Amino acid sequence: MGRHNDKPIGHGLNEFLHSNARVGKGYDTVRIEKIWKNHMGATIAGYTSKLYFKDGLLKVYLTSAPLKKELLMGKEKIINIINSEVGEELVTAVEIF
Repeated sequence: MGRHNDKPIGHGLNEFLHSNARVGKGYDTVRIEKIWKNHMGATIAGYTSKLYFKDGLLKVYLTSAPLKKELLMGKEKIINIINSEVGEELVTAVEIF
C-alpha cells in the first residue's frame, strides 16, 4: 500500500496561500480589511476610503483630517491589533494618508 499525505484542510489551504504569492497577497489584504472594519468600528471604517497592503506596509487612506491626525499617533497599536488578530507578523509598518 502507498502512503497517504493526510493533512487537515486548514493546513493545506495555508500551504497553498503561502506558496502562491499572488493569491496570498489578495487573501492578506481581504483579512486586513475585515479586521480593520471589525476593530476600528463603523465610524472609522466609514471615513476610510482605501486600504492598501503590500510587503508588510499597510497604507490607509482617510477622508477626515482630524481622524488622520489621531490615527497617526496610534500606528503601533494598529500594527499590534492586526498582527495579533492574524496570528503572525504580517504588518510591519503603517502609513496614514
